[in-house]
Amino acid sequence: MIGLLSIWAALLAALVFLVIGRPREGGALTLAYFIGLSLIHVPGAVVCLGAGVSAVDRDITQLGFETTVLGMGAFVVGAVFSRRSEWRRVPRDVGRSSHPGETFERPGWHTIAIGVGAYFVLLPISTAVPSLTSIVSATATLLILGLWLLLYDAVAKADQRRLLLTLCLLPLLPLATLVTGGFLGYGVYWVLSVVAFLFIIVRDRSWFYLAAPAAVYLGLSLFVSYMQQRADIREAVWLEQSSLGDRLERVAKIFTQFELVDLESPAHVDAINGRLNQNLLVGLGIIRHDAGAVNFAFGATVPLWALIPRVIWPDKPEVGGSGDVVGDFTGVHFAHGTSVGIGQVLEFYINFGIPGVILGFALLGFALPRLDFGIMRALAARDGRGLLLRAMPGLTLLQPGGSLLEMLVAFVAALVAARMILSFNLFRISAGARVRQITA
Repeated sequence: MIGLLSIWAALLAALVFLVIGRPREGGALTLAYFIGLSLIHVPGAVVCLGAGVSAVDRDITQLGFETTVLGMGAFVVGAVFSRRSEWRRVPRDVGRSSHPGETFERPGWHTIAIGVGAYFVLLPISTAVPSLTSIVSATATLLILGLWLLLYDAVAKADQRRLLLTLCLLPLLPLATLVTGGFLGYGVYWVLSVVAFLFIIVRDRSWFYLAAPAAVYLGLSLFVSYMQQRADIREAVWLEQSSLGDRLERVAKIFTQFELVDLESPAHVDAINGRLNQNLLVGLGIIRHDAGAVNFAFGATVPLWALIPRVIWPDKPEVGGSGDVVGDFTGVHFAHGTSVGIGQVLEFYINFGIPGVILGFALLGFALPRLDFGIMRALAARDGRGLLLRAMPGLTLLQPGGSLLEMLVAFVAALVAARMILSFNLFRISAGARVRQITA
C-alpha cells in the first residue's frame, strides 16, 4: 500500500508541475477534480496502514486502490497531453489590472448574490416545475464563480486584507450545505474548487505546501467528528424539519465534541471506510466480475434518453439511483434511503473494465485543462461570455463521487443556464478601458 500511495503522491506532483505550471495559466478544475477524487480513495488506503483493518478489507482495498491509481495515472497523462497541445498561452501578466479603473470585485459580489439566491431561495421551490431543478442547481455554481472573481481581484491588487476576508467565507459553504440539505460533501467540493483556484493564481505557493499536512489531518478529524453527529443532523433536517437554530445547535456538536483522527480507533476507521474508502466497492466489483457473477454494462449506466427533459417527456421513467447500480455489481446492498455515490472509478469499470477506467480518466484529464485554460484566457480578456460558458459547466464536472449520468445532466443544464443568464444580461465582467483581447 505504501508503494501505491507513493505513486499517488508522484502523480499529484506531476499534475502540479507539468500541467498547472506557471501561476495564472490555469488548472483549477483539473486540480480540484484530482484532489476530490483522492478524497474518497486515499484516506481508505491510508487507514489500511494501521492495525484496525481486517486482512480481507485490506486486500480488497488494495485491489480497488490499484485500479484507482491506474485511473489517476491516465488522468494525469491526459492532462499533460492537453497541456502540451495547448499552443496558445495565457500571458504572464494575467490577473494584473492594466487600467486602474478595472476591478472584479463588484461583478464578484453580484455573481455571488445570484448563486446564493439560486441555491437558497429558488432550489427548494424548483421541484414544483419539471426540469427546473437541474437549471437552478447549475445556476448555484455562480456562488463559486463569484468567489473566484473576488480572489482574482484581490490577488491582482495584492490586497491581502480582502484576500483573507474572502477566505473567511469558505467555512460557510459546507455549513450551508449541511444545515439546508444534511450533506457535507457538496460544500467540501465547493471549498476545494475555490482553494484550487487560489493555488493557480498566486505566485508564492509555498504556504500551500506547508499547510497541506495540517489541513489534511484536521480535515480528517473534522470528518470523523461529523460522522458521529451526522444521524442527528440529518434527523433535524430531513425528518423533523427543525428550525435553523436547532440545526445549527446540532452542527455545533461537531466542534464541541471534536476528536482528532486516530487510525487505531475502530469508530474512526469505520467512519473512513464507510465514506472515504471507495476502493472497497471498486475491489468488490472487480472480484465479483472476475468470478463471473456480473457482466459489464457496456454503457448502460448512462442511458442517453435520460437527457430528455421531463418537461418535454412528463412520463419519462425514473432512472435507477447509484445505490441500485452499485448494489447489483458489488453485491453490497444498502438500507433504503442511504445515499450511495458510485464514483467514476467504479462506474468506468462497471461499463468497460480496466480499458474503460483508463480511457475514461484520460478523456476527463484532457477535457478539464482545456476548460481551465479557456477560463484564464477569458479572465485576461474580460470575456464574460467565454468565462461563463466554461466555468459553469466545468464546475458541474467536479463530482468524482457521483454518477456519470448526474455529471452529464448537470453539464448540459449548466450550458443552458449559462446561455439564459447571458441572454438576460445578468453576468458581465467588463469594466474600465478596453483590454487587449486574447483569442479563446
